[in-house]
Amino acid sequence: MNAVSDSSVDEESSELGAVAELNGQLVAELERAGRISNPEVAEAFLSTPRHLFLPDVAPAEAYTDDYQPTDRDGEGRLLSSVSAPWLVAEMLKYLRPRPGNSVLEVGSGGYNAALLHQLVGGTGSVTSIDIDPVVTERASRCLRAAGLEHSVRVLTGDGAHGVPDAAPYDRIEVTVQAAAIEQAWLDQLAPDGVLVVPLRVRGLGRLVALTPDGEGHWSGGGWLPCGFVAMRGEGASSTQVHALTPGARVRVDDTPLLDPEALAKALGSVGTPYWSGVEVGASEGTRPVIDLWFATVLDTYGTLLVDPKKSALRALPGGTPLTWNSDSSAAAYVTMRPVEGQSDRYEYGVVLHGEDRALGEALVESLREWDRDHRGRPGPVLHVYDEGTDPAAMAPGRLLERPGAPMVLTWPKG
Repeated sequence: MNAVSDSSVDEESSELGAVAELNGQLVAELERAGRISNPEVAEAFLSTPRHLFLPDVAPAEAYTDDYQPTDRDGEGRLLSSVSAPWLVAEMLKYLRPRPGNSVLEVGSGGYNAALLHQLVGGTGSVTSIDIDPVVTERASRCLRAAGLEHSVRVLTGDGAHGVPDAAPYDRIEVTVQAAAIEQAWLDQLAPDGVLVVPLRVRGLGRLVALTPDGEGHWSGGGWLPCGFVAMRGEGASSTQVHALTPGARVRVDDTPLLDPEALAKALGSVGTPYWSGVEVGASEGTRPVIDLWFATVLDTYGTLLVDPKKSALRALPGGTPLTWNSDSSAAAYVTMRPVEGQSDRYEYGVVLHGEDRALGEALVESLREWDRDHRGRPGPVLHVYDEGTDPAAMAPGRLLERPGAPMVLTWPKG
């Protein structure tokens, strides 16, 4: 009897040691990559057994630096997931939770809430809300397995409304892709709080951190490219994707005057390249910045997505800024080419389809303006205002028209 008992204990101890080693390797990888730079965050990761939040996944897979899907609809679309550790770590870097903080998490999974509990400690509090009862039941079950059922409050409801009964919150972290900044989040944020949101900006997924900047005004940035499960309920995204030519699609949000059939016809014509003379190094990381730049300066804006195996369009991998004229008879998009004789440098340019030469030239001039006035400088600032704010009182820039709190994207010079 004792031999059997001792064997079971040894086996359990071995399993615990194995997952602790896997977790340690993951944390070391995140530290080497600069994703974790804070010892408190590293300790929170080491103290939180990720495999308990992925009970249907082998431990070796649970501790890889990748997201893990947890639910899909009947057509295979992702409904919920446990985010990739690198992205969880980056969000915590933006959020900066402190011991004693009160935190609201919009979008439940369990793992991130457990990390938040480790960081705010027993004197803090964590409330997590999700619209999907399947998600919240699963999060509660996993938190129970980790011994944290009394440490995190899990609620089912539309996170667009926040959770007013525990407000104000020192930190609000949204872990689903949001189409807008909800007024309820701003109302429930403490005067010195931090709001972190994976926001859809004209179809682009970007992580932003906002802090109060005066009465009825919040501002911030960050702009890390990211992908999350889309928010459901009142805060659902209005982003649309339209098929164009074979192997080509356009993703649009907050853009009028789109005639997909006419646009497809324009892109089916022979393209003419216009080169800007703007050269960049391969390691500069300008692509996400350029996307945001054009999302700000172009009234008519979309992202051209191309399968290079099916289309000859010279779009950039992952999507490229696209604009078109009022009747969609001409279109222009951003491209790049290698600088001759320099394997690590590229030149930005534009490909014009159709007869509207001014469209291509204007896009090239915008590239030069970015290079002249903003390259290498702090990126754009997102300004958010209380609902009902007079537009004349807002910062100059691109007004992002959508429900929720008014948002303005602006690029300061210098």
